[in-house]
Amino acid sequence: MSCECCDYIRIGDIVEHKMNTNVFGIVIAEAGSIRSIRTSPTLAVMNFHEWELRHVASGEPEPPAKEDDETNVVRVDFNKGQVLTAETPTEGVA
Repeated sequence: MSCECCDYIRIGDIVEHKMNTNVFGIVIAEAGSIRSIRTSPTLAVMNFHEWELRHVASGEPEPPAKEDDETNVVRVDFNKGQVLTAETPTEGVA
């Protein structure tokens, strides 16, 4: 694994793609300037040039932040039963 003093990416380092930070994982192989990454959470293996990658800050990699949903959509779990009566508040949609 790499030390804090250099940018060299070695097997065992946790890295992310510079242009798409949703792609991150652990380096599992080296072939010249190519690094094979086992990505999280899919465990798919992807190959990148080392200059496309950067080290993830110490600690666990953070998943991308969720964006606020401003679409005025009410989420409904259709696996749960709902009893509707005349007094049930439906916010004007039923």
